[in-house]
Amino acid sequence: MVWPTAFDKKLDEFDAMELPGQQLEAAQAHTPLDHVLHLDIKSPAACQRQTAIMATMGKSTYDVEVIEKMIAAGMNIALLNLSFGPLEEHVETIKLLRQAAKNYSARIGKNYPLAIAARLPGKKIRTGYISDTYGDSVELIAGESVRLTTDETYKERCSTYTVYVDYMHFAEQISKGDYILIDNESLLLKVEIISSTTLTCVIERGGHLGSFKDVFVPNVTFDMPNYTDTDKVFIDMAVRHQLDILVASFVNSSNGITELRYLMGEKGKKIAIVANIQTIEGFRNFDDIMSIANGIMITRQELGSDITPKKLVIAQKNMIARANKANVPVCVSAHLLSSMRYNEIPLRAELLDVANSVLDGADVLVLSAETAIGRYPITTVQCMATACKEAEACVWTKQLFSDLIDKTPLPCDQTTGTAIAAVMAAQRSMAAAIIAVTTSGKSAHVLSKYKPRCPIIGVTRYSIIAKQLHLWRGVIPLVYEAEPAMDWQTDVNNRVSFCIFWAMEQGFVRIGDPLVVISGWRQGSGFTNTMRIIYAPADSAR
Repeated sequence: MVWPTAFDKKLDEFDAMELPGQQLEAAQAHTPLDHVLHLDIKSPAACQRQTAIMATMGKSTYDVEVIEKMIAAGMNIALLNLSFGPLEEHVETIKLLRQAAKNYSARIGKNYPLAIAARLPGKKIRTGYISDTYGDSVELIAGESVRLTTDETYKERCSTYTVYVDYMHFAEQISKGDYILIDNESLLLKVEIISSTTLTCVIERGGHLGSFKDVFVPNVTFDMPNYTDTDKVFIDMAVRHQLDILVASFVNSSNGITELRYLMGEKGKKIAIVANIQTIEGFRNFDDIMSIANGIMITRQELGSDITPKKLVIAQKNMIARANKANVPVCVSAHLLSSMRYNEIPLRAELLDVANSVLDGADVLVLSAETAIGRYPITTVQCMATACKEAEACVWTKQLFSDLIDKTPLPCDQTTGTAIAAVMAAQRSMAAAIIAVTTSGKSAHVLSKYKPRCPIIGVTRYSIIAKQLHLWRGVIPLVYEAEPAMDWQTDVNNRVSFCIFWAMEQGFVRIGDPLVVISGWRQGSGFTNTMRIIYAPADSAR
């Protein structure tokens, strides 16, 4: 989730009787139809967004000032797409991101926990470079033939007649009649003739082809290693620079996560691993993958090609629901605000897609080319933040909470029991926020599972825990940097006061507002068992 931004309205700007983001009549409805019938377009969105925004870095963001403005607009996680650019460029981007977070923290007077994620290239297959004699692109005309080859002599001289593909055993694993999609499905080829290194294809859907474009073959699982030598270099970089999140691409089974953990070693054990589901094989093994991954990313581009676009809506809803039930954070990627790569205003259909992803239960929405090479990266983040807040007000939290409790195994542990009680108390008391005093982040994770309408302030002493909390919907991570008190209960009260003061400063808690606090009976991880309701005191507004 995001910290408050300059674009968020404060509670003081509303009438005393208004409850922004609550949609109370709809929220308390008894049937799905009643819930929708009572949604009120005049009701304001909540002050705080609950869905996190992950924005991809690129040429458009290669500037500290731009990154600072993206953070201010609502970016929570910065993503490096390691498929593009040399290692040195990514290292420099990491430095820029940390400098921007440091500058922004100094400006707001608090440690802003910007998370940095990196997506490994994995099993991604790409074309070579267009020959200089053809310019930036070549045109492949429908009905004509083109050769795909793994012959490296064509690596930097692709043409209208021959296109290089960078997987050595590509031709060996393709069958006659297979379809090959290039450049995000813009080009469609059908395989006619196969030789040891070359495929002769008929162009079924033509268009312009640029350099280094993605190649995807639906319903074909290539016999490739999970991680190439290039991946291993990037994994070493992620560990050396202590990134917060590593996204493993084309994960088809839990073996891919286990292997990545091994490659990261002891020094990389704190880095969260997000499994990127891009194939039907990954969908089939989804539960197995979820059982050991720290998070899931659904990349709709390749997945839609593999299972067909018409089935994508079913796959997305099903996987998000399964992840929500298992309390594994889930990110949705690809084509969310694609038109904003060139335009300052999004398509209405894109806004509805963002809203539907939020309503499905996504924890994080991922911006790709829109921010990496788009013209309006800051505006794009701001636009997504606004769309998310409006959609979040439409979530039928009452029924969702009931459904999630029904799916909770019995007997539950003390942290789960405390979290359920806290969310119920927040719902009935109309709490402005839930404050979770957490060491490992687990209590905030469990609270997030039960989807309270109010924000969860997760306060921790550990910066990496705070950064990774952005993966969980509804959690505002705060880093508490004061010296610990000798007495544990005094330390808890100090942290709670710190949270209340900060929340009142940001304008989403007022004097007298109810707040729900959960904490442990003793210091350390795994002892959360206490829930209480307090009211924001006047002396916190100092």
